[in-house]
Amino acid sequence: MKLGFCTMGYLDYTTCEEAIRRIGKAGYDVVDIWAYSPHLGPDLYPSREQRKAIKNLIEECGIETCALSVNGGGLGLHLNFSHSIEAVRETTLQYYYDCIALARDIGCPLINMISGHMVYGTTREQVWEWNRAAMAKVAGRASDEGLTVAIHTLTPSEVTVIVTLDDALQMMREIDMPNLKVMIDTADQNITDPNLSDAIRKAGTDLVYVHCNDNSGTGQGDVHLPPGRGSIDWKSFFRVLKEIGYDGPITAQVHVGHPVDMDAWLYETKDYLRAAAKET
Repeated sequence: MKLGFCTMGYLDYTTCEEAIRRIGKAGYDVVDIWAYSPHLGPDLYPSREQRKAIKNLIEECGIETCALSVNGGGLGLHLNFSHSIEAVRETTLQYYYDCIALARDIGCPLINMISGHMVYGTTREQVWEWNRAAMAKVAGRASDEGLTVAIHTLTPSEVTVIVTLDDALQMMREIDMPNLKVMIDTADQNITDPNLSDAIRKAGTDLVYVHCNDNSGTGQGDVHLPPGRGSIDWKSFFRVLKEIGYDGPITAQVHVGHPVDMDAWLYETKDYLRAAAKET
């Protein structure tokens, strides 16, 4: 198991470079990078030289890049495959294309992908088709670069189209491309369907990535606490991952809407997850 941490936790506190250094120093195996300003936004790091410097820094820190976390959903309403304005959808598609080029340049094998909000005046059937067409284009561009795309569900407060794991699996099967798979975000899954064990089994070999975080399983979402601070049964989580033969990275993506000591959470998360994994 390769354990990672997402730089998103440090958005309020440090630069992307400093976050990478701290994650490496803490003893993680991999890093997931937030692919938007003020961290590794494609427009903020447009040149090959800047991207090579990031790649070199990651190597110097003794870790690997496992994924890019894209902006969107409740955190980026301007990035939305589901919007009725075509220019918004086209801007979103270009952002994903830019993230694919960024991933290629820093040696990152995977990006995630989310659906966005449906707005008044559209139907679910129309919005589903917009998402299917756009996601197929993203997967096609990623395939050209040898990258995997993982469909990421979110809670209904963050997106309104691909909310459940069943939604993600349906979209994956309809597009039917070998590099398009699904991922599980445990905090979001704990709200949309807290039967995490069967969710993992349902995804099976199509599960290629996991965001590991905790909450109480109630509320409107976007509360991503360190594992062990919520209601998720982590021993069961690791046991079922082993059951399906999952060998991909497990990355903590912790963030809340108020100031915290992120360094403390960085170490707490690593120690807790490694201990839980050993007990299964």
